[in-house]
Formats: sequence, C-alpha cells, structure tokens
Amino acid sequence: MLIVGASGFLGRALVKTAIQGGIDHVSSMRQVNGDSSDSVRLDLADPDQVMAAIDQSRPTWVVNAAAETGVDRCEADPERTRQIHVEGTRYLARACEETGAGLVSISTNYVFDGENGPYSEDDSTNPLNMYGRTKLESETVTLEAACQSVVVRTAVLYGYHEGSRPNFVTWAVESLSQGQPIRVVTDECTNPTQVDELASFLLGLCSGGFEGLIHFAGLDFLSRYAMVERICRVFDLDPGLVTPVESTALGQAARRPLQAGLQIERLKQVFGPNLKSFDAHLECLAATLKK
Repeated sequence: MLIVGASGFLGRALVKTAIQGGIDHVSSMRQVNGDSSDSVRLDLADPDQVMAAIDQSRPTWVVNAAAETGVDRCEADPERTRQIHVEGTRYLARACEETGAGLVSISTNYVFDGENGPYSEDDSTNPLNMYGRTKLESETVTLEAACQSVVVRTAVLYGYHEGSRPNFVTWAVESLSQGQPIRVVTDECTNPTQVDELASFLLGLCSGGFEGLIHFAGLDFLSRYAMVERICRVFDLDPGLVTPVESTALGQAARRPLQAGLQIERLKQVFGPNLKSFDAHLECLAATLKK
C-alpha cells in the first residue's frame, strides 16, 4: 500500500494505523527528510514523479490523503488547488491503471451546497467554493479510472497526531485552555469525523472488493458551536469565552455549505462499523492530551 500525503493529518493517522495493524505500506510526501529511508518523494504536480513513486513501490493500493484543506487558501489560489486535487488525482489514476493498483480518493461534504443536508451518496452535488468544486472533479477522475477505485466523502476531521496542524477541535481546546476568547459559528452544521476511525476504515477498504462512492462521517450531526459546547463540558473549559456568531460575520473568502452533513446509511449497511459518539471521542482525546 502507498499512502500519499503521509505527512498530513489524515496521512499520519493512516501511517500509525498501518503500523499498529502490521500492514505493509510505503509513505510518500512532497518533501522527504534525508533519514526517511522508508518514505518516497511524491509531488502530485509532477506526473513523472508520481509514476516513478508507484512504479518503485508497486503497491496493491494507493490511498490519496494529500489535499489543500485550507478552504480559503483554495479560493485564493485556484490554479494550485486544481493541480493538487484534479491533476494530481489524474496522475495517480493513470499510474494505478498502468501498474494494476487500486485507488482510494478522499473527498468532502463540501461537494454539496448545504441547503438540504444531511446528504446521501445519491443526492445532487452543487459545490459553493473552489475546494468543493475541485474535489468533485477529482471524484469523477477517480471513479472513471480503469482500475479498482473508491471515493470516500468525509467531513470535519478531528483528533490528535503529534506534528499535525491544529484541526477545529484541537484549535478550540488550545485556545480556550489559554483563556483566549473565540468566535464560533452557529449555522454551519455537519457530522465531525474522528481521524483514526476514518483511517481504520480506509485501510480496511483495501482488503475488500468495494468499488464506487461511499460516505464516512461521525454519528453526531452538530453545529460548530454545539461542538464547542461539548468540548467545554468534557475539557472543563469556560464557555463564557465562546461567542456565537453566524458564518457571514467571519468574512471568510470561501462560502461554506451550512447544512452539509453526510448520511451514512450505506456505510452501516455495507460495512457495519462500530463508531463512537463525538462525546466518547472527546473523552479519549482529553485523556490523550493529559498524558
């Protein structure tokens, strides 16, 4: 298995889960340190390098966890965003076709406009921003590839992996722990997804015959503000530091879908995963951060 984007948040979770499960894997990333003998360099902007990395590692599966996840950065630099999400996926698909590998691509609830969520896999897409548009294009590239291919849509990844950039949950915990006031939107709702649960699911896909599109997200459909209310309760933080606002008050460059949760009935029917609640995962996170 080749894990693309192994230095990112999801990539780190995939690598750790693979190690814990004794799964043979190769990590790839855009920049490789000199002492990373078990990693290969793979820049999604370079088709020759993509082919070389897959030809060298000869994986049975490629899991693409590389992405530009800064939604406003995507809006500011659409050319780079398209290069990573669409052209990079196209290069991976071609390499998988040539080598016989399967391809798993990670997509997002942002392919929907958030008018009538939560959404099923069969609902019509209508992305509001460059991040969602390019991710939707990458879905098409993946699903049309002449190899075993899977697209997994997910939403609002959270959890903790040392060295990763803060996610929404760890940002809220750190800010409030330091007594910093924060503003949190009340009108953007989805089902937050614990990153290690997602990683376990993605690795499990690579041992089965599933093809096509599936949603993987958390059990709880929550607003960002409701998430922080629960964070305050579990971590014993001051809710008085949290100011509820509507999303328009933040002046963000990219429009966000407001009710863009993901229905996971297909996931439950096909795979029956044993998912934990958001509160249960917060309890585990609190125990981890206290160590």
